[in-house]
Formats: sequence, C-alpha cells, structure tokens
Amino acid sequence: MLFMKTSLHYVLGIVFLFLTYGMSSKDAFGQDNPQKSESEYSRPSVTLFFTTFPGDNNSEKAALSAKKIAFTDKYFNHNLNEISIELNKNFKDLSYDAKKIELKKYLDKEGIGRKMIAKWFSRQPDGMFNLDYIHQCGLYNASDQDVMMSGAAKRGEAVLFDAGEKLVNKTYVLVISPKELIYSDDKTSHGWSSTFDVFLYKLNFDSEVVSRFYEQWPFDDDPANIKDAKIAAFDTLSFSLSSFYGKQGMSATSTEIYALTKNPKTSDQLLDEAVKQMYDDALFNIDKDLEPFRVKMNVSGTHPIRSKIGKKEGLRCDQRYFVYEYVWNEKTGTADQNRKAVVRATGKITDNRGVATGASGESKFYQVYGGTVRQGMVMQQRNDFGLSLIAGYEVGGIGGFDAQLWFRAGMFLNVPSLYLMADIGFDAQTYEDTYFTEDDFTFLRYSFGLGKGIRLARIVELTPYAAYGIESTSTDHYKDISTSYMKGGGILGINITHNLSIMGHLNFYAPFGNVDTETEDGDKVTEDFTWTDQFTDRSGMSLMFGLRLEF
Repeated sequence: MLFMKTSLHYVLGIVFLFLTYGMSSKDAFGQDNPQKSESEYSRPSVTLFFTTFPGDNNSEKAALSAKKIAFTDKYFNHNLNEISIELNKNFKDLSYDAKKIELKKYLDKEGIGRKMIAKWFSRQPDGMFNLDYIHQCGLYNASDQDVMMSGAAKRGEAVLFDAGEKLVNKTYVLVISPKELIYSDDKTSHGWSSTFDVFLYKLNFDSEVVSRFYEQWPFDDDPANIKDAKIAAFDTLSFSLSSFYGKQGMSATSTEIYALTKNPKTSDQLLDEAVKQMYDDALFNIDKDLEPFRVKMNVSGTHPIRSKIGKKEGLRCDQRYFVYEYVWNEKTGTADQNRKAVVRATGKITDNRGVATGASGESKFYQVYGGTVRQGMVMQQRNDFGLSLIAGYEVGGIGGFDAQLWFRAGMFLNVPSLYLMADIGFDAQTYEDTYFTEDDFTFLRYSFGLGKGIRLARIVELTPYAAYGIESTSTDHYKDISTSYMKGGGILGINITHNLSIMGHLNFYAPFGNVDTETEDGDKVTEDFTWTDQFTDRSGMSLMFGLRLEF
C-alpha cells in the first residue's frame, strides 16, 4: 500500500511539473497571451455550451440540436452531460463585454471548471480519481516524432502517458449564444437564420491550483476519515475560468428553395444544419485567430512536400500552412521564427486518427510561395477564408473595369485549387447606326463560372476556366437590353507575396441567342437580331491585367 501511495505521489508530481514548466508570471494567473508563440502543438480540449433563455423555445431547440453535432477530430471532445446553460432574458440586451463578465460568473458559480477537472481525472461516483482517461489522451495526442523519442527514452511509453497531463492546461470552454434565431417559411423557400456571439474561456490550472488539487487527492490506503474529508473538500475547490477570446455579431443560415428539391427538409433538419454551421464558424475563427489552436508539425519529406498532419488534426484540402525555419539569434540568445514558404494541402490527406505508432501516413502539400522547403522545417496552420478578390482593366472587343470574387471550393470537394468564380464588369463604348438610335452605351456584365488552378512553379499558377454570363445596357426608351454569353480562357497568376498576385487574363466571349429588350412601359420582347448585329466586335478575345488579393 505504501508503494502504491508513493507511486501516485510520483505521478502527480510529474503532473505538476508538466503543467507549471515554462509558465510566466502572467500565465500563472490565467492571463495567457492568445498570440504567444508556441514551439510545440498539443491538442486542445473544448467543452461546448449553447445558451438558452426562459420562454425562448428556439434557443432551447438549438441547444437540443447541438447535442447531434458531429464534433471535429481536431480537439478532444470534453463536453459534460449537459450542453445548455440557461441565462436571464436580459442577457441579450447587455453589451458584449458585460456578457463576458456575466458568463464567467455563471460558469464559476456552477462549478464548470471543477466538473472539467473531474472529467480529466476520471472522478468516480465514490469520489476517487484515476489517470486512465488522461493517459489515453496523452497517447492519442502523441505524434510519430513523440513515439520515436519515447522509444529512445528509458521510461518508454510512460513518457507518452505523462504528455497527457500537460493537456489539462489547454482546456477551454466555448459558449455560443444566439441573439436571434428565426424560422421563416414562404411560397418559395424556408429555413433558419441566426446572429450569435462566441465566447471562449480557458481553464486556470496553475501551480497554486495544482497544489490544492494534489492535496485533496484521495488514496485507497488513506484512513476512512481522511479519505472522506478529501472527497468532500474537492467539491469546495474553485477552478476558475479566464476570458480568452470572443467574437460578436456572427451569422449563420440554413435555407432551402422548394423548387430545387422534391423532398423538402423539415424545420428541425434545417435547424440542425444552422446550429452545426454556428459551431463550425466559431471554431474556424478560433483556429484562424489563436496561436494555441494552430497545428504545428515538422516537414517529413519533400518532392512533394509531406507532413504527418491529417484527419486527426482536422486537415482539409487547400488548408493553408506557413513553413518556418528557426534561426538562432546570438544577440537575444533565442531562436527566431523565419517564414520560408507557404503551402496548401492537396486532396491526399492521411487518415491518422488513432494512437501514433511511429509509422503514420503522410499528407501531401503543394507550395504557393517562398523558397526551398527542407525536411525538419516546422509547418504551422494558418487558416484563411479561401476567398480571392481580383480587380483589373480589360481591353479588346469587350473591355473596361472588371472585378471578380473567387472561392476555393476544393475545401469541400477535396480538389485542390478548384475555384467558384463570380465576375462583374463595366464598359462604355460608342456604336453608330444601331436599332436603339443612341450612340453612347454603358454596358454591365456579370458571370458565374468554374476554374481549376494548375501550379506551374512555386509562385506561378495557370487557371483555365469556363463561365456563363449576361451583358446588358439601356437607353432612354429601353430600360433593359441584354443577351447571354459564354466565356472561357486562361488566367496566369504570379505571386508577389503569399496572398498578393499579378494577374493576366486571356478571355474569349461568345454571345449567343437573340437580344432581349424591355421598354420603359415594362413590355418584354425577344428581338430578331443578335448582340453582334447591333454591337459589332462585342465578342471574341480580350485581355485583362490586374491584382489578386487572397484572404
């Protein structure tokens, strides 16, 4: 018995060392800098709550729907038995800062931090603890590199067990609070729309708290009165939470157009989708903005670039990573981060969900900017929205100012550099002797299409594309004169920085069909002539030059 007690004291001592090693004085009071650089990545754990309000049936339905969410593989799912927290109705009327304070008071009062610790250390109904769950998390969190290092260490797998304890200090509470959650149904469509606030809190598990917790750990060989006292004392301990991050006024929608489906979804099914979107959007912004949530892993190979990041870390096609080299700074005596390249994931993503064995598969990446990537460099997740804004000037048969918006659809279709494209352009030209009598015309055109990027070099991408569009103009007598056109060609982009490119477009326009007109009186007519009959040379090849900004 004495040996068992001594061993547990030893293990808990290791917990203390892992959790307190490297803490600054600010960290010890739960005031972590969300952007503080971290050289290693440990999987965060997230406890999710949705707020509900008395008499607000929609918020209660959303909280029930949240229980159906398929939670991401990137975090430990640290949810408790209940996923909803009921607040006073006047909470919605508070300022965002006041909401943060009220939520913290609520979480502390309800002992949420204590419940999270109880889950980490597998507190049993009789009040006893064990380390099984935290050891399992340590094993799951370990990378192949950790496994190989532990194999060289005398303590072997115990090193991986111990790695679990430091995960406790990366425990977070995510609260999603709907401000408005409205269902609408009319003759054409139905669905849910919501605005909501996001609050993220971090569990404070500093050296002082660890010491108090350690003192109340009940051992099997403790005298009954001491054991009972420790079990009772745990319920009085305060494990507080600190506000770590937040975002207000976010929105989510899930709608369905009746004409596009034979089997419309139910209101509950659409609500499930809206709630899942709220959760996904909250985590996307957390990943994008917060250093502790960014995956970090070494480059394991080149030609092509590879790393042992995969589904276990929530990797998706076209997700962006920065590649860093650490260079020793003699003046400061520290290693400085030097960004060497920017890469994105291909569609070849390894399924590494499970305990690392040292022989996990590799995901492949393609380089979009920077210099030579070498094995051993550090890759860090740096999410972007997958959007590009392009602005330029076009010359040729169809010219003028042109603006485009691209979206990386490969994130959802698992095809790298696959773009959904929307385009709008303006052009002013003079045409004499037309059916419309006037000479000066201002044209508006817009199109929607699909493009596929082909990486020719690190900083060069060629994107063949095809699109469908409409061009229109107007006169004193016709408020709308329009035709349809097909558009295709190739776009060459050369990166100036990792998110800014010089663009050159070779476009080919092909109007088709007769001209549609609408008079000022509202009369609509399809004329018996084509677009180029009246506007000669408004077809064929055009060139555009511009800039592309990715964000």
